[in-house]
Amino acid sequence: MFGTAFLFFSLRQTLVLKRFFATPIHRMYIILGEAISRLLFQSFGSVVIIGLGYFAFGFTLVNGFVTFLEMLILCLFGLIVFMGFGFVVSGIAKTESTIPPMANIVTLPQFLLAGTFFSVDVFPAWLQPICKIMPLTYLNDALRKIAFEGLHLWNLGPQLLVLTIWGVVVYAVAVKVFRWE
Repeated sequence: MFGTAFLFFSLRQTLVLKRFFATPIHRMYIILGEAISRLLFQSFGSVVIIGLGYFAFGFTLVNGFVTFLEMLILCLFGLIVFMGFGFVVSGIAKTESTIPPMANIVTLPQFLLAGTFFSVDVFPAWLQPICKIMPLTYLNDALRKIAFEGLHLWNLGPQLLVLTIWGVVVYAVAVKVFRWE
């Protein structure tokens, strides 16, 4: 999210996006090109993290290579959703110094409340509904179900549905707030 927000803000500030806009290249291809490059780079990061867990820490891949592939696909799906938040932040930010606080407003509560470090069930009852609307909660839950319970992607309908809804909503907002200059 931070990388996407900083990149598109910088491209807008240096008028690179405006120059792209003047070319015959369709706007969608510019954004898709950046998104695909981020997906490729982050997929290598996911491979390293899963591999490190397997080889260095004895993480068990319940269904072997299939579990690895499903975790990788799920990580990339989550990355697509969270890149949308980066597009929103880059569209809303007025200055470069406002990007970190705005991005932290989105990311920090999710890291702390979405079940990344502690189960959502240990939080007070009044806080649990808030935890359960966060997209990272569903990504964490889906990754755990694949990694520890041996479920497959087709068994994760509710989690994938919520992540898809979040993706649609965040990209709809991103389209509204995205600026070329």
